[in-house]
Amino acid sequence: KELRKRLVLEEWIVEQLGQLYGCEEEEMPDVEIDIDDLLDAANEEERALKLQETLVDCYKPTEEFIKELLTRIRGMRKLSPPQKKSI
Repeated sequence: KELRKRLVLEEWIVEQLGQLYGCEEEEMPDVEIDIDDLLDAANEEERALKLQETLVDCYKPTEEFIKELLTRIRGMRKLSPPQKKSI
């Protein structure tokens, strides 16, 4: 279930970035938003700062996108890498 939420969120992010940068996914600048990295941040302000730094070259206003993304990741958990089973 957590993976599904993550996938939906990542698709939303790609769609929003396309609108912000005014281009298709293939033409988009190399913008990487790491959800786990955001979840590692100490608080909302730190997360917002990370997002602002990531989107620094975007010419459209990013405040609404940042606010919405922070709302959407609230309550999400960081994905841990799959554990190897010892035999």
